[in-house]
Amino acid sequence: MCCCTRHSRLHRAAGAALLLLAHAAWPAPAGAAEAAAPLPEPRWRAYQTGALRADRLQHASLAFTIGLGAGVAGREPAGAFAAAAGLGVVKELADARSGRSDWTDLAADLAGAALAALATRSLAR
Repeated sequence: MCCCTRHSRLHRAAGAALLLLAHAAWPAPAGAAEAAAPLPEPRWRAYQTGALRADRLQHASLAFTIGLGAGVAGREPAGAFAAAAGLGVVKELADARSGRSDWTDLAADLAGAALAALATRSLAR
């Protein structure tokens, strides 16, 4: 176990990234689709499918985690932004080749990358 603060922050960031990846890869239980609740009221449905839907929040949080990990490791806010934004751009370009791209997801990735750069900057002080 490391004793310095820098490594413990890096370990926490890496652990959070692993938890997010494991959660995203975990399969849904059998029969979960059949047991789903009916659709909510239209005003709540707009929230679930709009700019803050779960998929976009996942994009932003994963970009934040990746960017923060890179930023803590390199101690550079620009590196934090570049790592997270670069991965987001590559993913959306790969999705565009298969016709499944959603450029609003890229905006969420960029928002998460910007937050990671700000957090890295505040940690470096």
